[in-house]
Amino acid sequence: MQRTRVVLLVVLFGVATSAAAGDVWIDCEPGLDIFLDGESVGVSGPNKNGMQLRGIESGDHAIRIEKDGFSPVEFSVNVGFAANQIVIGGFGPEINVEPPESSEGEVETEIVGTIEITSDPRECNVKYGDQRIRKQHPILTIAGVPVGEHKLWFESSATVLNEKVAVRAALPTRVQVDFHNQRVAITVDTSNVQGDDPEGREEIPRAALECIEYWVQVLRTGHAELIEPSRSALKDQGFPHYHQKLIVIEDDGAIPVYKLRVGPITRENKAKHVAGLLRHGGFTTAWVVPEECQ
Repeated sequence: MQRTRVVLLVVLFGVATSAAAGDVWIDCEPGLDIFLDGESVGVSGPNKNGMQLRGIESGDHAIRIEKDGFSPVEFSVNVGFAANQIVIGGFGPEINVEPPESSEGEVETEIVGTIEITSDPRECNVKYGDQRIRKQHPILTIAGVPVGEHKLWFESSATVLNEKVAVRAALPTRVQVDFHNQRVAITVDTSNVQGDDPEGREEIPRAALECIEYWVQVLRTGHAELIEPSRSALKDQGFPHYHQKLIVIEDDGAIPVYKLRVGPITRENKAKHVAGLLRHGGFTTAWVVPEECQ
């Protein structure tokens, strides 16, 4: 089984696919109206099949999900970085219930944010509140999460990790789960916030992690013969060997697994840019991995 999985990864690595489009998988209850950039794309299917949006132009897109009798869930998703799996964390208050007013007479609504989860390995189980979610795609986005602190549990191959996550309004909280090293890293994306950073791109690391750096992972394979050609291809694209990190994972009785990364990179937005360049160059599985600084 392990050998088959690795071969499939190698096949994906070798196929030149378009970096100009991506897929979004929405896991939700049936009968919900779904909108992409203000345009209706249909109603979620029966039996919690949700909806699959394929071939979306790469970049940031607005998704809106409506449920009769409730305030809609609206959020932004970045398409093209990797396939994104969307789960609705919850809807706002019922529309037919009059919400409380503030002291100035303005109607108060529930403030929500999003949690974006990546993991190694990619597939794992996630628990948020009373929801148990099967993560199947590179990025899992939980949308409609009330602002505040939440506890998440992650499980893969009998390894269980948990972490408290602080969610902010309109600022995606990104969670990287590393089951191999039993570590959870958290950052808050402030790319849409104007402040001391004139470009609005400063990343805020979680206080418990004094420093976060980013690596672009381009290869994970059990085929050692792919390593040197890949490193040469990276060098030709402007990433010399001293900007490459080769990780070898060896378990007794198992085929060694090789991870090849580019970095370190100090900012997430720059790492995403590098990942895009590499995907255009043929490294179709390039994705960003945050790590605590060495």
